[in-house]
Amino acid sequence: MTTNKKSGIYVHIPFCVRKCNYCAFLSGLSDEAARESYVDSLCREIRIRGANGNDESLGAFDSVFFGGGTPSLLSAEQIDRLLRELRRNFNIENGAEITMESNPATLSADGLKGYRAAGVNRLSMGVQSMNDAILQRLGRIHTSDDVIRDIKLAREAGYDNINLDLMFAVPGSTPETTLTDLSAICELKPEHVSFYSLQLEEGTGFFDEFERGELEELPDEIDRAMYHAGCDYLVQHGYEHYEISNFCRTGRESKHNLKYWDMSPYLGLGLGASSYIGGRRIVNVSSMDKYLRLVAKGISPIAEAHENSEHDDVSEAVFTGLRKSEGIRYADILGSYDEFWEYYSDVRDEVRRYERDGKLIITREGLRLTEAGIDISNGIMALFV
Repeated sequence: MTTNKKSGIYVHIPFCVRKCNYCAFLSGLSDEAARESYVDSLCREIRIRGANGNDESLGAFDSVFFGGGTPSLLSAEQIDRLLRELRRNFNIENGAEITMESNPATLSADGLKGYRAAGVNRLSMGVQSMNDAILQRLGRIHTSDDVIRDIKLAREAGYDNINLDLMFAVPGSTPETTLTDLSAICELKPEHVSFYSLQLEEGTGFFDEFERGELEELPDEIDRAMYHAGCDYLVQHGYEHYEISNFCRTGRESKHNLKYWDMSPYLGLGLGASSYIGGRRIVNVSSMDKYLRLVAKGISPIAEAHENSEHDDVSEAVFTGLRKSEGIRYADILGSYDEFWEYYSDVRDEVRRYERDGKLIITREGLRLTEAGIDISNGIMALFV
């Protein structure tokens, strides 16, 4: 397994204005006092984890990612405070990619300038659709006009690296509305686009509707038609398809998200955050009360830790690596073509069948999914687990 990769930091901000109908993320409502209390606790956790000798294996960091929830509910001063604390306790490189997720309608000109002055240099906006009726059905708080306004404000504030999230196969959408969304998105000229399908997950409003028979999932063939039409559209408009759900202008890949797909180490901070450090998968507690109590006592708020076996690392590297359009290189995982296929000799014949069916491309250097293979990617990836 390739080592000496740069590390990343993920900071979870578990607050939102309103829970969207599709959202299963760890997030909820808050007021200013709750957000300030949480930022205080995050700063304590940063100091606790920074003083933990085990984290020295992380080395230098070249990405920080504020995710949520809606991190743009924090003030610029709070983001600045968190970044200062991170820099004091960890070796964050000059020029590191620092991303903040945000929702349209939670941004302002002054706030965007303040985030930029604090060091945020990549903005990720949860647009989801440019159709106001679909946005309302999703439970979003913004309109398409809010998106256009906030992109303009972000450009004026100096952001030259913006991602826009777009969801397809949602209630009320059609192949036509999806292409209309993509056309509107491309007019805004983001450097990066995340394009992904609605997933029904337990605990969401949509899942409850589905169980009551009030919501019908789009047929898989329509979902896949939307996906491939969207991929073609984005590629035709100058975006590189570098991961199953992600597209970018040349050189604008998400440095942080690539860490999840190439087994780079990362440190997760905040409620329910996950880490991958020194071959260990670590998860923080998901109870806010427990999180606040533990860090107040100077205790790292870890709920569980799993020591990866060699097979865990190998199978995870293949599973996540195949999400990338370039696929995996044997040299990064098991050294060579012969070593890799000796390790996976029990599934080699089945893998070759996928190759014959045009789902996989296998070379002496590595393997990758074809466009047709993406549609059944989970089944192919499962062979290596």
